[in-house]
Amino acid sequence: MQIEIPNVLKTLSDIFPEPLYIVGGYVRNSIMGLKKEDIDICSSLTVEEVENALKDSDFSVKVKSKALGSALIINGKDSFEYTCFRRDTYSDNGSHLPEKVEFIRDIQEDAKRRDFTCNALYYDIKNDKIIDFYNGIEDINKKLLRTVETPEEVLSHDGVRLLRMFRFECELNFKIEKHTYQTALKYSQNLRDISGERMIYEITRILHSPKKYPGYTKKHAYMRALKQFNKASLWPNFRIDCLKVKLNMVKKVEHKSQGFLIDVIDTVKPISISYYLNLILSESFGMNKKMTEQYVNIICGYYEALNHQQNKPYFFKYFNNFPSIHELLLAKSKYLANKYEFFYKYIISHKIVVSVKDMKITGEDIRKNYPFVKENRYKPILESLLSDIFDGKLSNEKEELIKAVDGKLKYL
Repeated sequence: MQIEIPNVLKTLSDIFPEPLYIVGGYVRNSIMGLKKEDIDICSSLTVEEVENALKDSDFSVKVKSKALGSALIINGKDSFEYTCFRRDTYSDNGSHLPEKVEFIRDIQEDAKRRDFTCNALYYDIKNDKIIDFYNGIEDINKKLLRTVETPEEVLSHDGVRLLRMFRFECELNFKIEKHTYQTALKYSQNLRDISGERMIYEITRILHSPKKYPGYTKKHAYMRALKQFNKASLWPNFRIDCLKVKLNMVKKVEHKSQGFLIDVIDTVKPISISYYLNLILSESFGMNKKMTEQYVNIICGYYEALNHQQNKPYFFKYFNNFPSIHELLLAKSKYLANKYEFFYKYIISHKIVVSVKDMKITGEDIRKNYPFVKENRYKPILESLLSDIFDGKLSNEKEELIKAVDGKLKYL
């Protein structure tokens, strides 16, 4: 069976002193008639040998990890992930990275370190043929997820492979082979060892799996994995304090990650929503500070709208993220969504200032005109002036605001 490959890869294969292979998702998707993945390639050459083989060619090599035998092979706008055939040995702590890596020459031995049969397909570029050691093509036709070696060997050490299993189930509409599934649950504690960054990556891809292959992946594909997590009570492994999440908003909104977080909050009912979200997103999942703050602001803005927060304090806090909040509110209460949207549009059309940073006065202006005022008083003074501007008591003009500071000093 032949698959379509870029001419640049055929050129690269002709230069290579050893057979060069495409491996994994690109081969699988070519068989299934799906959108092609990025192309991963491999051979028996170490990274150093690849560098020597390509030093006088139009290809450049960017080493990613000599320890893992990985590199980027680049030609103009084209780049390909390269790995050397290897044998991986894992520790017992669930780490995604192998404890020991041995570079080898045997392609069949390399196939043993792959996860599922549908991903362990190699395409011999020079000879235009697929190499299938584990009946991966047959499993693709059956829409079956099955491990290359025994499930114990494949799933007992690496928590990421468990998440990948659930993701492929959603994206590809495959069933998980019974023994593979049972073994995955046996080692579900390995999910705790996944880095926060990788956990967010995999869960986000699960939640947004319907977008992966439009027209092929089912509309609510992500529900297959979420229901599996509920059925097996896996959520504590994701640092979420419940055994089952009540899945409601995730099905109603476009931004699945935000909908899911609302479902978590509605299930757990934490005393402090912002504290709990910060705990999950930054400490457990390792989300960066800026993204965490945005998510917390959006979700808290949703709940404060449900609690009928007054317009002025509400839009002082949530104006910038209101379009995202509005989408969530529409799924819960069209009345509240329309109510807050009315004031949001009113603020825009009348150019009302809702942020200290948009005022014509700064802390530096206070310092210059009122040098005796301590710096820790600048913020409450500016916020009080902002409130007066919002209420129409003051205009956003520098001279007027500087004069108004004098009146604030009696109370702040």
